[in-house]
Amino acid sequence: MQYILVAICIILVIIFRWSWRLMNWLWLQPRCLEKCLRELGFRGNSYKFLVGDMNEVVKMDEEAKSKPIKFSHDIVKRLMPFIHKTIIDYGKNSFIWLGPNPAMLIMDPEHIREILSKSNIFQKPPPALTKLLAEGILSYEGDKWAKHRRIINPAFHLDKLKHMVPSFHLTTCEMLSKWEKIVSTEGSEVDVWPYLQTLTSDAISRTAFGSSYEEGRQIHELQQELAKIILKETEASYIRFLPTKEKRRMNRIHQEVRSLVLRIINKRMNKIEAGDTSNSDDLLGILLESNMKEIQEHGNKKFGMSIDEVIEECKLFYLAGQETTSALLVWSMILLSKHSDWQARAREEVSQVFGNNVPDYDKLNQLKVVTMIIQEVLRLYPPNFLMGREVHKETKLGNLSIPSGVQLLLPTILLHHDQEIWGEDVEEFNPERFSEGVNRATKGKFAYFPFSWGPRNCIGQNFAMLEAKMALAMILQQFAFEVSPSYAHVPYSVFTLLPQYGAQLILHKMMEIPYNNNYYNLNLVLFSCAIILVLIWAWRILNWVWFKPKMLEKCLRQQGFKGNSYKFLFGDVKEMMKMGKEALSKPIDFSHDMTWPRVMPFFHKTINNYGKNCFGWYGPRPAVVIVDPELIREVLSKNYIYQKPPGNPLTRLAANGLAGYEADKWAKHRRIINPGFHLDKLKHMLPAFQLTSSEMLNKWKEIISKEGSEIDVWPYLQTLTSDAISRTAFGSSYEEGKKIFELQKEQMELLLQVARSLYIPGWRFVPTKTNRRMKQIFNEVGALILGIINKRIKMIEDGEIHDDLLSILLASNLQEIQQHGHKKFGMSIDEVIEECKLFYLAGQETTSALLVWTMILLSKYPIWQQRARQEVLQVFESDEFDYDKLNHLKVVTMILNEVLRLYPSAYFINRVVTKDTKLGNLCLPSGVQLLLGTILLHHDTEIWGDDAMEFNPERFSDGVAKATKGQLVFFPFSWGPRICIGQNFAMLEAKMAIAMILKHYSFELSSSYAHAPHPLLLQPQYGAHLILYKLEK
Repeated sequence: MQYILVAICIILVIIFRWSWRLMNWLWLQPRCLEKCLRELGFRGNSYKFLVGDMNEVVKMDEEAKSKPIKFSHDIVKRLMPFIHKTIIDYGKNSFIWLGPNPAMLIMDPEHIREILSKSNIFQKPPPALTKLLAEGILSYEGDKWAKHRRIINPAFHLDKLKHMVPSFHLTTCEMLSKWEKIVSTEGSEVDVWPYLQTLTSDAISRTAFGSSYEEGRQIHELQQELAKIILKETEASYIRFLPTKEKRRMNRIHQEVRSLVLRIINKRMNKIEAGDTSNSDDLLGILLESNMKEIQEHGNKKFGMSIDEVIEECKLFYLAGQETTSALLVWSMILLSKHSDWQARAREEVSQVFGNNVPDYDKLNQLKVVTMIIQEVLRLYPPNFLMGREVHKETKLGNLSIPSGVQLLLPTILLHHDQEIWGEDVEEFNPERFSEGVNRATKGKFAYFPFSWGPRNCIGQNFAMLEAKMALAMILQQFAFEVSPSYAHVPYSVFTLLPQYGAQLILHKMMEIPYNNNYYNLNLVLFSCAIILVLIWAWRILNWVWFKPKMLEKCLRQQGFKGNSYKFLFGDVKEMMKMGKEALSKPIDFSHDMTWPRVMPFFHKTINNYGKNCFGWYGPRPAVVIVDPELIREVLSKNYIYQKPPGNPLTRLAANGLAGYEADKWAKHRRIINPGFHLDKLKHMLPAFQLTSSEMLNKWKEIISKEGSEIDVWPYLQTLTSDAISRTAFGSSYEEGKKIFELQKEQMELLLQVARSLYIPGWRFVPTKTNRRMKQIFNEVGALILGIINKRIKMIEDGEIHDDLLSILLASNLQEIQQHGHKKFGMSIDEVIEECKLFYLAGQETTSALLVWTMILLSKYPIWQQRARQEVLQVFESDEFDYDKLNHLKVVTMILNEVLRLYPSAYFINRVVTKDTKLGNLCLPSGVQLLLGTILLHHDTEIWGDDAMEFNPERFSDGVAKATKGQLVFFPFSWGPRICIGQNFAMLEAKMAIAMILKHYSFELSSSYAHAPHPLLLQPQYGAHLILYKLEK
């Protein structure tokens, strides 16, 4: 009986003790803490037994999530409706009740800085169900956190991250390949969100587990399922230990993930013990190596991680590494879809830094605009938008004494959206605010911390930023995108900030633009009656020659453009031909100011009559003159909208390669041809440049007397550049190459005759003498090149290696086909022939024109000739001309830049608007042609100063950017994605030739020289008669 009484007493004591604890937790302590907080000046709702504010929090959350919002970045009231209401009701110094626990809202930047810097005092609240997802470094405190951080740190050092860039590239390529297949020519709506999730999960799978990538994907899928269940459970009021169906599934997933990770770890440990270091650069390999090093250093396993702890860290790699980056990417794409100007700026930067090449680590760090965009996205949509901390003992925070047991809520998003810090445009997407760095953007305040801050800042932030830059850069290279009408703007919180209903965007392939022609969109119906077909064609012709031109004219005049009224069929062509013929009938005084009035007399007159906002008529098509640098930048960067005009089909008989293609075909050819013009390949072509220059100089040596002799250098320079392109394009097939050049030269002369007349559709099929000869040359050149190609393919098959352009092109083409497993990804033989013809046309004409004007201008300005010669003699003491030394020719480069400014081969660039388009403040209808006035900008006194019409290479002494004052006003080789692929080739050949000429000859203008730049690539119409003198060695 005595024992029974003792047992009853013990039970009563235990019951009383637990009742007291329960009462203290549910009532006494909350009331005490509430009193304390109110004394500190914080306000909030009175405590409600057990639930606090949770009923209202849940109700307002459900209501906020039930419907989308207008597209606005003011998203706080949707994400945290109760906190938003609390701040409105009670001010910034307020608190809320998370059940029986009060949570203070900390809005003072300096208080937040102090909390995040003192991680040993202000600790994270203990996780509940989320422990099943991952319990690694994210949730540890004190010594355990410090140990894990120390061991994991090496995996996220920048030198290790560099090795992960290929994995980021590969996963992004896989996603873009999927988009390529599903996006049509006209553009397609795609929910990019699941694709971006797969991208980041695949990236973390590869970088975490390397060769165990497939098992890594299984882990991710299980982790994703677990996250959904946990989210569902945490949103509901639950009893933690109740064995519900969901909790049983959670435990099963937890065990499955653990066994999968353990299997990978055991395999890796066995490899390491066997001396296999093939996967030592993935996160798991670095983690195991760092862990082993820590244990060996201290001689005790307790200084390292246990296997269970390694498992938890691997799980955490997935949770944090996947969600954060996918969220950052999806919001970046959504915001760039809404702000096409920033999308264009980012694409332009990516194009400048990478072109069409694969992004690499060093160049990723040069993406200033992309970085600004990512930072602004992280400001508006921070992944870690609300952080929680706990006080475990009475603590001083600034002037506040925080009692033990109080939670602290650090609302990142409220500071990121604070108008007092960021200005009146706080809710606008404006990456420009980060143009001078984060510190300048925040005005030195602690108000920007998307990846947390202090000792516990996100260890993987450099990983996330690097992956995001890579993915975004590659997406911008290949796709343009806009928001779909079906997109609903619904940011919601899981573990990060995500789009609740996905991200429906309309994707357009960069090189394929939706076909949209409002005037030719006739319903093609098959009729048996021939009269209906005649009527259809009659309407089309009438629309082409009258209705459409008149409508376009009206549209242009409404926007302030002036020009002649449209004349039926011919437009201004007759006047153009008459003025052109008159201008070419006689030479002009030696003045650079007279160049463009001679080569484009009609448009010179039009601008004088109507001003810069003018247009002319190429037959039934209006051509608008564009001289605004920013508009030109936009036109040249958006090559998918502003394409090259189709022109006369007969011009394709000369060459129909890369220069004439658009969209996917252009992109494919550019990608295949690019390797031929890499600098490392161009270096191997220097001996060919030197040999051809030497041959020309030897010819001059034979005909120039001691007293000097007059020579027309123009045909010699043409031969030089044609021989150079023959050698560099065809190598050992040089003689056949020369025959091709002679035929192509004749073809160009015929083409010039054709270009001077108005083209009538179908005229190319009429068997005129010119048409027959052009087709005959076309067939002869094709047969010659085909013979060379067949010989070269046989040589390659026999194992012979050549470094000429043809061999590089064939090798690159074969690689592209093998890589994708289908011939359609490469060029056909006919396409290879066309590219070889284009090598001639572009490679010879451009460089010979540059060389001839350089010699003419140096003849006219002997001081600059002497300065250039002195530099050449200093750099090249011997007759060996190598690549590195050519790059030391600063004065020569300045001279070439100035020649290209005064006499650019592409003195006007033509583009056509393929759909109704907004260009700056202009609304351009489809079918309008744009004339980009290269020569007008190159000669503009407002840009270049009063000496704009003078030859003054000194203006380029500090580089092109300084000379142009940062404006797009110098683009002799075009600009943007379609910049001339051979510009480095041309500049290298020109430097070599000019350097060798200057070393052996001096020259002056002959009295018989007639200054007459010709419209065909600004060639000298009557040659270049100079007096050459041999120089004594």
